[in-house]
Amino acid sequence: MENINLNTEKNDMFITSHLGSDSLPGLVQNCLTVAKTTPMKDMLLLSLLTNSAYALPAMRFYHGQPRHEYGADLMTMILAPAASGKGIMNYGRSVMKAIEGEKGKQVYIPANASSAALVALLQRFRGRGIIMATEMDTLSQALRSSYGQFSDIIRCLFEHETISQLRRQNDEFIEIRDPHVSMLLSGTYNQLTPLLQSRENGLMSRFACYVVTERADFMDEVWDSDSYASSSAESTMKSYKMLEKATEQLGALYLQQVNSEHTCFFSFTEAQRQQVKRMFRAEYDTYAAAYGAEFDQTLKRMPVIMKRIGMVLTGLRLDPNAPLPEHVFCSEEDFRTVLLMGHKLLMHAATMYDLLPAVSTPTPNAPSGSMMQKQFLNSLPEEFSKQDAEHLADALGVSVKTLNNWLTNWVKNLNIQHVAYGSYSKSA
Repeated sequence: MENINLNTEKNDMFITSHLGSDSLPGLVQNCLTVAKTTPMKDMLLLSLLTNSAYALPAMRFYHGQPRHEYGADLMTMILAPAASGKGIMNYGRSVMKAIEGEKGKQVYIPANASSAALVALLQRFRGRGIIMATEMDTLSQALRSSYGQFSDIIRCLFEHETISQLRRQNDEFIEIRDPHVSMLLSGTYNQLTPLLQSRENGLMSRFACYVVTERADFMDEVWDSDSYASSSAESTMKSYKMLEKATEQLGALYLQQVNSEHTCFFSFTEAQRQQVKRMFRAEYDTYAAAYGAEFDQTLKRMPVIMKRIGMVLTGLRLDPNAPLPEHVFCSEEDFRTVLLMGHKLLMHAATMYDLLPAVSTPTPNAPSGSMMQKQFLNSLPEEFSKQDAEHLADALGVSVKTLNNWLTNWVKNLNIQHVAYGSYSKSA
């Protein structure tokens, strides 16, 4: 296979705008028609993949040494300004109606559950479910509660590790082996820190992170003419019909998987594995230079997230009317999507990382403060213009918003002096 070029326009962190009209499974592509803007399409894509992972219980892949078996279950965290269209993610849940309707099956676990309630629900759901919260502070409040300390459970869920709990009231011992749970969390910027608290929190590295950095355009349908409103309504109706069809398709895929007597293993081809290695050698050098060891856990877990995305995309292309295959490879088409998403999601993870406070508790040999800011500032000349800083930001994939925040903080902390409009000098 030929190498896939990941270079896109500077500071462009969008995903769907770089995907061809036929590059996604039809089920997903049809659902995206309800989204009107690129950020909304990106958020809906991540929601669809996260929710749809539940419909693929028979799919697995191996990763790491020693080999560890993973399921399709995705954890996704989305940050966006208020009134930016985060509600579009609920359409990702709507495609699960056929599965939920099957004999009244329960799929969703409330994010405000206590740790005891979470374990009890997982036991009732036989270790499978989806936690979805469109306001992250719902989960933050549960984590802060004396009865809701289940951040350790969330960490176990990423690796499908056994969850054990002893109920004091009646000495009942509960053990859930091989749990499979997807999570979809969204919120505003100021809801991030209460949830993760600092950069040393290992939860973030387990999530596919996405940050909406642009303000949404004002939606002015209220003043549309009758003729335009009529055509808009027709388009909306067509989109809803596509959603209904996608719901039926996902329900059929789920029945195929649960009725199968064997597991379907997913893998990249050898050529694809080699390209992933080359990609991460380059990504590792870039982010290591910017953040040091602080960002390692995110880099090391991203290949697992990418494989899960690839497995979901592959699973959604299966024929539900045919026997489930015992092994499937990632198609070249889906592999291009996986590489692009991995590249973009690392950029979003770095942006989210910058929004978190620096490590609060020093550890031996750990770099203090923000390594990226230090490296960035050290790389600038003694006297520089804002344009100089922007050129360096482009090279490192730092957003304009993040750069402006750094410049403001450096002036405030006397690291640099604002000598003239657009001109700075480092403090002696």
